[in-house]
Amino acid sequence: MKAPTKRSYVQTARAAASRETEDAILIAFRALLEERWYDELTLDEVAQRAGTTRQTVIRRFGGKAGLLAAFTRHIGKEIAARRAAIRPGDLAGAAAILVADYEATGETVLRLLSLEGRIPEISETLAVGRVGHRRWVELTFAPRLDAFAGDERKLRLSHLLVATDVWTWFLFRRTQGNSPDDTVRLMSAMIAELLD
Repeated sequence: MKAPTKRSYVQTARAAASRETEDAILIAFRALLEERWYDELTLDEVAQRAGTTRQTVIRRFGGKAGLLAAFTRHIGKEIAARRAAIRPGDLAGAAAILVADYEATGETVLRLLSLEGRIPEISETLAVGRVGHRRWVELTFAPRLDAFAGDERKLRLSHLLVATDVWTWFLFRRTQGNSPDDTVRLMSAMIAELLD
């Protein structure tokens, strides 16, 4: 096996440092999104939180829209990995993972939804999320959903997308004041009724 040269070592170290900087920027951006509205955030604040400069943020991500796109890809993978652990047909497990996801990201998603239509890059981010959510719902509930055909299947799927949406979580948790465990039970019951 060929021993690494000093040049290759330097290149590897630079690549690792570059990834660490990008990760720090994404972590800072996520933390700020959890606290504030997207349109209130500035690249200077993201840079300060990440311990870097505004120029570095622009060089890595091209600006705020690029940063949001990178954040969307990152969190999309994170959510997909968690949800992939649910066995298709496990209704209670599906409700539990959804509520856990929404407990972690629901408030941020709702703030982004409130800005949809005003800021183009937010619409793109939400569109990516909706595609991923629909794919997961179709896969996870396929064992029961596939018992229906044609328009009936479309109707059931449409209702399932509503029952598993972040707004449903919001209504159970924030409007009605249910606990996370009760929200899992309520959401699981809604899903079961739609698949009977």
